[in-house]
This record gives sequence, C-alpha cells and structure tokens, in this order.
Amino acid sequence: MNELLKRREEYLRRKMSHLLFEILEYPPKKELLYIGLCYCQLSRIYNLDEIPISEIKNCLGKYLIDFDSYPWRDYLLELEFFYMREGENTFVKGAGLVVYTPSEEATVSIDPRYGFLKNSFCQKVYRYWYISQKWDRFRKPNDGWEVIENAVRLFNEGLYEEASLYLDDYLPYIKSSRELITYRVIKKLSTLAFLLDREKREEALEEIKSLKEFLKEFNKELSDLPFDFGKLSKELKKLGKSLKGGKKVYLPPIRLERKRKRSFWRRFLNFFRDLPIFR
Repeated sequence: MNELLKRREEYLRRKMSHLLFEILEYPPKKELLYIGLCYCQLSRIYNLDEIPISEIKNCLGKYLIDFDSYPWRDYLLELEFFYMREGENTFVKGAGLVVYTPSEEATVSIDPRYGFLKNSFCQKVYRYWYISQKWDRFRKPNDGWEVIENAVRLFNEGLYEEASLYLDDYLPYIKSSRELITYRVIKKLSTLAFLLDREKREEALEEIKSLKEFLKEFNKELSDLPFDFGKLSKELKKLGKSLKGGKKVYLPPIRLERKRKRSFWRRFLNFFRDLPIFR
C-alpha cells in the first residue's frame, strides 16, 4: 500500500470514528447508517460489490424508510466511500451525487480505491448500529472525568481505536493531574489493544514495556483511582509471555473498582499518621 492510500485509510477511519461520536451524542444522526447497513447486508447476501439502487430502496423500506424522503445523497457524500454507476461508463461520486437522479438500473458500490477497506467499513457499520441501539445515555462530556468514562465504555466494547481518538478529541477537557494520569493509562491501553487486534506483536510488546514502566512510575497516584489498575502489571506480564509464545491475546475490560469506604477510626488514625511529627 502506497503512502497516499495509507493516509487516506487513516483519514477514513478517523472519519468513521467521529461519525460514531456524533451518533452517540445526537441519536437521530444514526439514520445515516441505514444506507451503509443495506449496502453491506446486500453485498454479503449476493456476494456482489455493486448493488442495484432498487435493492437499496427495498432494503430501506424494511427499516420503514421512504427512499424519496431519505437524504441518501447527503449520506453517501458524507461517508465518502461510495460511488454510483449509470450504464457502462457513467460514474457519479463526490459532489456529483448532490444533483444526480438515478435510473432503476443504477448501482451503488464502494469506490474501488477503497475496496480493501470494505470489510472494515461494514464491520464498523454493524458495530456502530449495535452500539447506537444499546446505549441511550451517552452525551457530550462536561468535564474531564466524563471524557474518561465515555472512553472506557468505548474500550470495553472493543472499540479501541475509537476510544483513543475520543480521548484525543476531548483532551482540552482533561484538567487535573488525576485525570491526566488516567487519560494516559487508558490511551496506552487503547493503543495496546488496537495493536493486539491487528496482530502487530512486536509493536505490542514495546507498548507493554512502556505501559509497565508508566505504571511503576505512577504507582501511588494510580492506586487512588477508581479503576482496578492495581492488577494490571501482573496481567501485562502474563500477556507479554503469551504474546512471545505466539498466542492470540486480548486485553480484559477496564473495570470500575468498588472500593470500600474506610471506617471512621481508620480515617482518624490516618489523619495523625500523616502529620509531620509522625513522619
């Protein structure tokens, strides 16, 4: 893959991630996914790359969507993956879709330049649809901790790249040192999980080493956070051994740790222990 295609792939992957964030923060936006769902379903059923527009219409009807009132041109344009073919030699894509009126023989297909992304695109469309149906309390964050909680939800759904990009998008919301340390751990975990998912073993091993060093450096600060990062070092050690042994490995979900509230006497004794005279 040449450098231009790599940059284009990264751009489209980021675009899809940001589309998910928009859908989660503004649920009516999820209707954009219908045309992607229909294309991917029909392409899989018929084992074709080009799907007749008549089939797309029928599929949308099953979702109770009227094709004539559905802004499909805008959605195809926004997704950027698709083009339409009319006859043998007329291809319509980009801004040309806005003024295009297809015949019944017209077909919809993913741009051949991005054919290698078809499976990835369809997997994301299916996953995003599932998430948009499952989550009904996802909102634009008001502070750094809400950014972290939303990123953890994405991570725990296996959306590692999306979790990482979400943290990047809302980095200005991260203010306190506590939030920043948590941000860095989840960012590193998201990067590691993405590398494991792509089976990039050498890069994953380097990321494990980097993460273990970070956990050691900020051990005290991490122990005060409401996540079970305390067991993470041991898990990373086991994961590294399995990875070196050639096994397929995955990161476990990030769990909220329900810490028991300390008793009055424990807090009372700790108060005196922390006084300078007792240090």
